[in-house]
This record gives sequence, C-alpha cells and structure tokens, in this order.
Amino acid sequence: MNGVFPFRFVLSIFIGFLFLSGTTAAQDKITGHLIVEDILARPGTDVTLKAVLFEQGLLGNKGLGGETITFTVQGQHAGTALTGGDGRAFLEFKTHMRGNHKVVATVESSPRVESVEGNGNLASWERRRPILLVDFAVLLQKDSSISLPGLPGVGSLGALGKPQENAAHALTKLTEFYYNVIYLHEHQGTALHETRAWLRQHEFPVGITRMVPQDAKALLAFMEKLKEGGWDNLEAAIGRTWAFAQTLVKNRVKTVIFPDPREKKKYPRRAKIVSSWKEVRKQL
Repeated sequence: MNGVFPFRFVLSIFIGFLFLSGTTAAQDKITGHLIVEDILARPGTDVTLKAVLFEQGLLGNKGLGGETITFTVQGQHAGTALTGGDGRAFLEFKTHMRGNHKVVATVESSPRVESVEGNGNLASWERRRPILLVDFAVLLQKDSSISLPGLPGVGSLGALGKPQENAAHALTKLTEFYYNVIYLHEHQGTALHETRAWLRQHEFPVGITRMVPQDAKALLAFMEKLKEGGWDNLEAAIGRTWAFAQTLVKNRVKTVIFPDPREKKKYPRRAKIVSSWKEVRKQL
C-alpha cells in the first residue's frame, strides 16, 4: 500500500499538470486580425487574392506566418494559401461572372491563432460601365468627421459617427444601373478595413476602397494607375476639396462638390456645388 499511494499521488499531479498546460495553451492563443484586399479586375482574367494576418500590439502590428488561410469567393471554395513571415497570403484565381463578388478569408483550427475571418470585394467590372469616385469624407456627418486617436489598426468605427442623410440611398440609386463606385479614403486614425466595415454597416453600395490622399499629385497618380490598368472609363466624382475639384475637372470628369467650409479658394466653374445628397443625382 505504501508503494501504491505515492504512485497514485504522482500520477494525479502529472494529469493535473497536463490539464493545466492544455488550458493555458488554449488561453494563450493569439487574437489575430485578417484583412482581405479589394481587387479590381475584368471578367475572365487571372487575379491574385490577397490577405494579411497580423497581431496588434502597442508598438504596431506583427505579421503571423505559417498559418493556413482559406479563401471563398461568393460562397464557393477558391483554395488555400500559407502566410509568409509578414503574415501575407496569396492565391491565384480566375474571375468568371461580372459584378461584385464577396471574398472571405478565414483561419480555422489553428493551434496558435484563434479562428478569425476577413472580408473583401472582387470587383469583376466591365469597361462599358463608368466609374464613379467618391471621397469618403463626404459620406460623414460634419460633426463626426474627425476620428479619435487610437492604437495603430485598432477599430474606430464609433469615432467615424453617422453618415450624411440620404447619402447611402443616393449612391445606391446611382450605382444600381449605371456606375461602379470606388471609395477614396484618407481618414486619419482609421484603417482602410475599418472604413469598409463602416460602409457595410450603413448599407452603402458595394465597391472597392483605396487609400488616396486628397491632394492633386496623389489623385493624378491614382487616375494614371487606373488608366494603365485599362480603366479609362472614369466618368464622375464626388468630393469636397478645391484640389479634388481642380484635378478632376481638368481631366474632364463630371465633378460634384460638397464645399469644405475651411477652404477659401474659389472652386472651378465646371464643378457642381451642392449642399445635400438629394441634389447629387440631379447633377450626375
């Protein structure tokens, strides 16, 4: 009996240690964030689906390598890819039908990272349908156009506030049968994926979102990049700054402006000045 008792005692301690180790391991899983890039392409062309998996920290974001990312497009399995050391994963894919196709990337059953999902848009657009540029700032109510400071990449949807009255409805009507929309984002303190989440939350029409500063040089560079990709069908734009108006008008793009009260410059004559979203459709 004296020999049995120590054995049982040691065995119970060992089992308890394994249980605690397993619990600690589960608790120590990393909370990852998964961002999917919006892709612009033509139907029937090859594209690269892109996602980045990272961990947020006080000193910045850290890529999580060696994790399997599963991609689906419009609910159909597209394939899997492994993240590199920078947390990025790439998957070759061929577009089929025209339209906006939801891309979902997921990490599941990882021993190191908690399950996580990210969403993006594969914009499979035809050139015959014109493009509409929209400065994200004109979608926000004026009293909520300044976001609160936060950690890099940390969600700040609450800081963005509410959308302008009738903005979602007007854009939905414009894109329903005619335009494809590209949202231009430069909102300080808010990451690009948070802007896209805000657009989905407030039911704005699906498009693609790009980070483009609202100065003439950056806007011109973005427009040239579109043309180089074969997208010479930019027809209209909605913005707020003098630089935006000047740049788009010079390039013969229909331009609607919600004037920025801080600017004292006179807007170009061909820019259509409006004060509400109800007026926008009449100008386009």
